[in-house]
Amino acid sequence: MEVPTLSQAVKAGASRHPDKPALIVEEQRWSYAELDAAIDRLAAGLVAFGIKVGDRVALHFTNGFEAVVTYQACFRTGAIAVPLNTRMKGPELQYVLNHSGARLYLGQPGLFAEIDPVRSGVQAVEGYFLSGDIPGASGVSRLADLSGASGTGALPDVPQGAVATILYTSGTTARPKGVTHTHRTLESQANNAAAIAVSVATDVTGIVVPVCHVFGLGMLLATYSRGSTVVMIPRFEPLLVLDQLQRHSVTIFGALPVILNALVHVPGAAAFNLSSLRACLVGGDAVPTELQRHFKDMFGVDITEGCGMTECQPYSCNPISGRGKTGSIGRPAQDTRLRLVDPFDQDVPQGEEGEVLVQSSGMMIGYWNDPEATAATIHDGWLRTGDLARMDEDGYYWFVGRKKEIIIRGGSNISPLEVEEALYQHPAVREVGVVGQPDATFGEIVAAFIALKAAATEDDLRQFLAPRMAAYKIPERIYFVPDLPKGLTGKVQRKALKELATRSV
Repeated sequence: MEVPTLSQAVKAGASRHPDKPALIVEEQRWSYAELDAAIDRLAAGLVAFGIKVGDRVALHFTNGFEAVVTYQACFRTGAIAVPLNTRMKGPELQYVLNHSGARLYLGQPGLFAEIDPVRSGVQAVEGYFLSGDIPGASGVSRLADLSGASGTGALPDVPQGAVATILYTSGTTARPKGVTHTHRTLESQANNAAAIAVSVATDVTGIVVPVCHVFGLGMLLATYSRGSTVVMIPRFEPLLVLDQLQRHSVTIFGALPVILNALVHVPGAAAFNLSSLRACLVGGDAVPTELQRHFKDMFGVDITEGCGMTECQPYSCNPISGRGKTGSIGRPAQDTRLRLVDPFDQDVPQGEEGEVLVQSSGMMIGYWNDPEATAATIHDGWLRTGDLARMDEDGYYWFVGRKKEIIIRGGSNISPLEVEEALYQHPAVREVGVVGQPDATFGEIVAAFIALKAAATEDDLRQFLAPRMAAYKIPERIYFVPDLPKGLTGKVQRKALKELATRSV
């Protein structure tokens, strides 16, 4: 089957099988023909408003019908979609809108409430269109009115090299950076994701990771590239997710480790029948082997672990159905080359740790309006990931950690993931995050933040670790917390843990 372009994937599906379900959101369904018509209406409205190829359109939606339609309408008109992180606050949203130079804001009322107080500082937005009403809000129109706008102008031909989206990543020491992808790079990402899942037209893909995040967006685009069905899960509630996977016979599911950890621990999880599930794709953080075993025992499906980032998603993955190596991040994705280098950019020998460099048809073209950051990240065609890994004799890569997260205790490097992996084996541990804590003697010491599911003491945990790892790796500080801080996609925020550890000195 010829793979359609990014902007025409839904239309191709409507031509081949107009009555087939294209999108399911809880109990609502839209066929390919219905979804295609909704996209065409909004695309015509964007053109009637004056949106041209290259204009930026901000999208502010949780997972659902509007998120899908607005993305696809931008792709059809050549507008650049700027998805807004649904957890950003007013000043952060104001920065992204100004930095991207967005001409339009399309969003939902509950999220717009964050922007409304700072609108006076937003420079380029010419119109705000919402999927519902906000009583008392001035200068705001209904999204339905934009979709119903009259317009007879033909949609433009959009070049494959045109920018399709700007995805803003969370900054660690500065403002968020706008990761810039073209139609071509997003299509490559979609094809990679579809190939990893061995996706076919009969599949049903469940998406709970927000589509304002590259993981969720990639799964959405991969599904439509194959003409299959998307089940969009609008919010992360463990029982709702399990219900939707069961109710709609989902065959492909993507999640972060923290999401799967919540699914296996929610009361009543074992009662759900997920026998339709054949591929469970996981990325965004390391997957403890204990979680992989628990998930397989409970639901009968292997976790397929991979690795990627907003700049290139995915760059590696295991094959599905347990044919990879548990605990590894697999082999390079299709059309992708990897290198491991030392601090002097020299390739490291097999088995040794190095920074992952990537070349891929799906990697970003740069950071929006930030040539310095782009030059620091892409050099001679290679993307610096900041990820540390090693490669074994079979060509499988093993994630060690982020360069900035490695703990250096008295000159010895310690991987937080190694300590977390060991702690997850303790039956009382539900969640754990390990970071370095400043120390006058050693520079850093190991600090562990732990959420328990059964009673345990610090001594219990240290005694458990003693036969499993060198003494210098065992946490000197253990903090028991109700839950670990998490970001937009549910990924544990190590930066927040690092700040807590620093304040606790």
